[in-house]
Amino acid sequence: MARVDSLIWLLMGFAQLLIGKQLLADPTMEVIGALLQGTGGSSVMLGIYFLIFLSRHQKEFNQQYLKSENASLVRNTETGELEIIDDSAIMKKNLWYLVPIIFTAFGAISWLVK
Repeated sequence: MARVDSLIWLLMGFAQLLIGKQLLADPTMEVIGALLQGTGGSSVMLGIYFLIFLSRHQKEFNQQYLKSENASLVRNTETGELEIIDDSAIMKKNLWYLVPIIFTAFGAISWLVK
């Protein structure tokens, strides 16, 4: 899930932009709406930066990052060494990317339309 973090930043940013836009319409909540608009815009910028940064340094992260939450520690019968085997399904891995992408796209489209 390390690569999903940038999508979550984008999702949070668009949610803040949408809530801030609604609060700007209420005269008593203008300050909070403007604050949410500012922090939402900066969250979107952080998400874009992380996407660019991760795409440039993808090879470095592939070598250093090891997700062992869903992995099993198994002893190799030939060498006797312990190995980490990730046996989670491909569909489960893809859902971790698909859901934030869909929500981020809906948030961006609804923010642009309004």
